[in-house]
Amino acid sequence: MRKIKKANIGLRFLRQNFSSLFERRLLKLRISEWTLIIIVTIYSVIFSYYTIMRHYSFRSNAWDLGLITQSVVSVTKGKLFINNAELYFSPTGSYFGVHFAPILFLMVPFFYLARGVETILILQSVVLALGAVPTYFFADYVLGDKISALFIAASYLLNPLLQGINWYDFHTQAFFPLFTLLATYFLKKERTLLYALFLLMALSTIEQAAYFILAYIPYLLFEIRGKLIEKFSFKVFMRLLLIPFITLVMSTTWIALSSTVKYAINPNPPPEIKAAYQFKFLGISDPAEIPIKLVSSPDSALKAIRYESPKKIFYIVLTFAPSCFLALLSPVALLPAFLWLLMASLSNWGPYYSLGFQYTAFTLPFITIATIETLKRFQPKNFNKEFTRVISRRLSAVILLAGIILSIFLSPLSFVHKVRDYEYFRDYGISVPSIADGQVRGIIAKIPEEAIILTTKTIFPHLSTNINAYTIPPLNNPSPELFESFIKYLKSSVRFNYILITYLWDMEEAKLIYNEFIKSSNEYGLLIKAPGLELYQRGYNDQPDRKSIKFSYKELFLSEDSIVLDDPGSQSGKILVIRASSSMKRVAWFGPYVTLLPGNYTVKFRIKVDNMGEGKIIDLDVYSKSKGRIVLCSVNSEEISEPFVWHIFSITFNMGERVEDVEFRGLNVGSNVSVCLDYIEVTPE
Repeated sequence: MRKIKKANIGLRFLRQNFSSLFERRLLKLRISEWTLIIIVTIYSVIFSYYTIMRHYSFRSNAWDLGLITQSVVSVTKGKLFINNAELYFSPTGSYFGVHFAPILFLMVPFFYLARGVETILILQSVVLALGAVPTYFFADYVLGDKISALFIAASYLLNPLLQGINWYDFHTQAFFPLFTLLATYFLKKERTLLYALFLLMALSTIEQAAYFILAYIPYLLFEIRGKLIEKFSFKVFMRLLLIPFITLVMSTTWIALSSTVKYAINPNPPPEIKAAYQFKFLGISDPAEIPIKLVSSPDSALKAIRYESPKKIFYIVLTFAPSCFLALLSPVALLPAFLWLLMASLSNWGPYYSLGFQYTAFTLPFITIATIETLKRFQPKNFNKEFTRVISRRLSAVILLAGIILSIFLSPLSFVHKVRDYEYFRDYGISVPSIADGQVRGIIAKIPEEAIILTTKTIFPHLSTNINAYTIPPLNNPSPELFESFIKYLKSSVRFNYILITYLWDMEEAKLIYNEFIKSSNEYGLLIKAPGLELYQRGYNDQPDRKSIKFSYKELFLSEDSIVLDDPGSQSGKILVIRASSSMKRVAWFGPYVTLLPGNYTVKFRIKVDNMGEGKIIDLDVYSKSKGRIVLCSVNSEEISEPFVWHIFSITFNMGERVEDVEFRGLNVGSNVSVCLDYIEVTPE
């Protein structure tokens, strides 16, 4: 009993002392540090919420959110990062057979606490936001001013390069800026062990990280030179030389280790895994040949650079714009960034030279470091500290202002972006789940947790916590031959319990799955029948469960005259509106081009108008390009009881065969009347 009491007293003593130490540390935090904590928290919460909403809106993808989620979940089941999305690259299914990213081990404990896609999206937002912390302390150490450091940290969070990484699903490169900035901060502080630790973590994000760390060595040597100028001695020289030596050894060892691990797991990878097709103008079979090709065939290099040159120039400008181009004045620190920009310029693959992809993680930390180094150079050495602080604060305030302006137009959350726009950014623009999104997620939730299931790439992330879920890549990717062999493998080697296809997002892949796995086999029965969605179960012979789907502004296509407005009185929260005009026969909406199976259907249009008018208000029809008009209903003013009140207009029709491109259109809108659509509900009878 005495021993137990002593142990309890000891634990109580430790808790009290730890609590006291923690409280003292909190009290010592300055206003700038409290502000830093607040803005990091705000960023984490906002991007966690909107990336989860993006996922719930079926804008996420199997590559890489789905496959990494499934890989991490597999570890909780006793497997080594196994996923079924890239079996065509790595027959073992291990993610390490394609990419060597041990950083994923850090994520496993969180999946024991909360296994879900939401966990991985929150982690990514937090990790990216935390990069502002070493940015702040690094800037404070170099510039000697906490206000300037806070401005730089805030501009880091506003940087379109950072936010673009955050927006596109999940990738291990998201960890690279944080650990690179931490390593650089401890380099400045001459904390060699901590530098080596965070350098190792930066290397562990993905195998390509080692090449950017190697390109960072000249900056390390430049740092040594500066310190030796201040105080030279052989002992100091040897101590400082240890850092670039450690960096060189760790990077080269990591390259060898990653190659060894990948070869051990995946000894016979297909040639497509090297992604040489992303440099088609160079005529190479392996990206390792690029340096030789630059020397032996400069004409090919120029041809590659000229390909989509406006987009590449735009990307380079956006890369340096957040620093007001000041980063360019510290070119040694930018060598790793220049390495990536060279690779991107030589490529024909758009994601390499576009915002909204994970690859900006290879430039972001070095541009941040170069910006801070440049600000240090603007501090006059022969003036007092107060004057140098004023210079730093003004320049950092300009950088912060640039960050605010750029964020207004280039943030994924900006109002200027339209969902489904891929021209310069990867599907920017915020969205909340539509009614149909919620209904589809409800159907997915009914599938048994460990069922062996095949689906399309947009549905796959919603099933990725199931280690028995499979998907197919986009048609003929990564090559027609590899795609065909993978389909043959799935047909011959995997016995699926369920097959889920939807025509709302992955129409071509859904058609292929239906033709290859359902139509050509009598093993599957229709379990759930819904407009644009079909769930099949092996051996099922009973009647299908019929589900209605409500299509709203998100699934439909708008004409030039139509807009989307908020409407709290609508079920979806937003409505599709075609405003009053003197023009006749206007198109209000069309789509969504879904597949309907044979049978009877009822379609309900929920509509309101702003005035009664006279005569015809709108034509509502069901149409297919392949079959023509299936049914038509004209809505006349006599059928409207009063303006600004929702009315339901129903149409019943029969489908005699399977039709793959069905629309529910609003046509021939009358003049001088505004028509509002809440949703179109399609119900199989």
